[in-house]
Amino acid sequence: MASNGTSSVADPVLLGTTLLDSLIPGSRIIFHFFTSYLKIDINGYIQILIGFALLTGCIQYLHPDIMQRIGDLIISTAEIRMEDEVFAYMMYWISRQPHMKRTSRFLAAIKFKHDPWDDSDDSDSEGEASDDECWDESESKLTTFDDYWAKMMNRDKYKAINFTPSEGSHYFRYRGRLIKLRRKQERSTSRDLGRSERLWLSCFGKNPEILRQLLLEAQKTYIERDGNRTLIYRARRYYERGFHWMRCMSRSPRPLSSVILEQAQKQEFVDDMREYLHPHTRRWYFDRGIPYRRGYLLHGPPGTGKTSLCFAAAGLLGLKLYLLNLKMNGLDEDSMCSLFGDLPRRCIVLLEDIDTAGITQTRGKTVTPRDADDHVVPASETESSTENVSDDSSRNSITLSGLLNVIDGVAASEGRILVMTTNHLDKLDPALLRPGRVDMSIGFGYMSENDIKELFASMYKLNGSDRPCTSNGQQQAKGEVIPSGELTAAEIQGYLLNHKDKPEAAVAGAAKWVEEMQKNRKN
Repeated sequence: MASNGTSSVADPVLLGTTLLDSLIPGSRIIFHFFTSYLKIDINGYIQILIGFALLTGCIQYLHPDIMQRIGDLIISTAEIRMEDEVFAYMMYWISRQPHMKRTSRFLAAIKFKHDPWDDSDDSDSEGEASDDECWDESESKLTTFDDYWAKMMNRDKYKAINFTPSEGSHYFRYRGRLIKLRRKQERSTSRDLGRSERLWLSCFGKNPEILRQLLLEAQKTYIERDGNRTLIYRARRYYERGFHWMRCMSRSPRPLSSVILEQAQKQEFVDDMREYLHPHTRRWYFDRGIPYRRGYLLHGPPGTGKTSLCFAAAGLLGLKLYLLNLKMNGLDEDSMCSLFGDLPRRCIVLLEDIDTAGITQTRGKTVTPRDADDHVVPASETESSTENVSDDSSRNSITLSGLLNVIDGVAASEGRILVMTTNHLDKLDPALLRPGRVDMSIGFGYMSENDIKELFASMYKLNGSDRPCTSNGQQQAKGEVIPSGELTAAEIQGYLLNHKDKPEAAVAGAAKWVEEMQKNRKN
């Protein structure tokens, strides 16, 4: 028995409160508030609270994954990685949701250029008018260029700001369900690894159907913004994560009529693609054990419309266009195989200027340096050049054999359309041109008289009866001034662009322009 009549046994309520306060800091203040102001006695629940706190602490510190397992039983979660195109779907969708206007934590940006998949154009942002909308044809007579340009410059100064959730956790409702969005940025000390992000979508319940519906809606919203535009992807190296197909732009489809080529050749090219893409053709290939692939070679001088035909065909058939530059630094055969393996089943792969890729006529050959008289050059005289060659080979290690294996090897992808272009057909190895790798070859040449007339009529939107007049009032046929078989479509189109709305001036100056072109070529 202690002095002053006090008990030597400590107050169990006081001990419990002290212990609980050590487990849950601040709990004593809460108890005091309930007892003094709300007149609620919670001393009888102290033991229960202590037991719950101890159990939670044991689970948290002794078995960290138990809480995760408990969460897995009652919560559904979808993980989205930045390297995947779904990340762009989600960022585009959520930036246009009403709750983003009410959130107190957000990331503000003009464009999503931190996202490697984004290709947002200026006209993609909400509230921004296109250039055509800024120039109203009905008011063109009353609107001067200075007024129009001032309007455009003011619009370019104030670009629309996109708002996306900042890093951390965010909550919103979708179709009556509470959804949690968590955004996390993965930082690395290595500069080469760059920056990456991940998203997690979570909801209560074991059924993740609501998350699938949300992602499908995000995909639909993202894709529908393109309408009938042609989507173009380009192979790019995303730091040390390797090469990926990244969407680089979307463009209005190019009319097939704008490609200057014989109508029969154009139609044969498109009809062959349609025949290949038909489901009966695919079944026919599979039933006979033939690899389901198709290859085309477009050859001819530069500027004759090879790439334009490929782009027009992609727009006409609604196919995505994938561009691959075999001269990219760091691209090797493994990366090229991975890129072809990631292609969708129906698409067009374009390999431009295959003759300049440095892999033609090198199938298993060792190139020996020779001089102009075909004599072997001593090694001592080629040391400096050897260093440069080794540097180039370190940047590009693709061989002809590697390219052939990707095109039609055992593990080659199926269902895609491969289009190769070249300016010099004679420089290509015959192995690259055999059937199965190149199934159709189309030659492009200099413009004929009929081609020139067709281009002229297309540029100035003239029908068959319209003809520009000379100064003496006589009719002059389109194309008679420009010689046939000497100039490319790009060269003639470039000249006509200098006289966009003046066909008579184009005809009048054509002879002098042709003379200058011929003189320059001779020089």
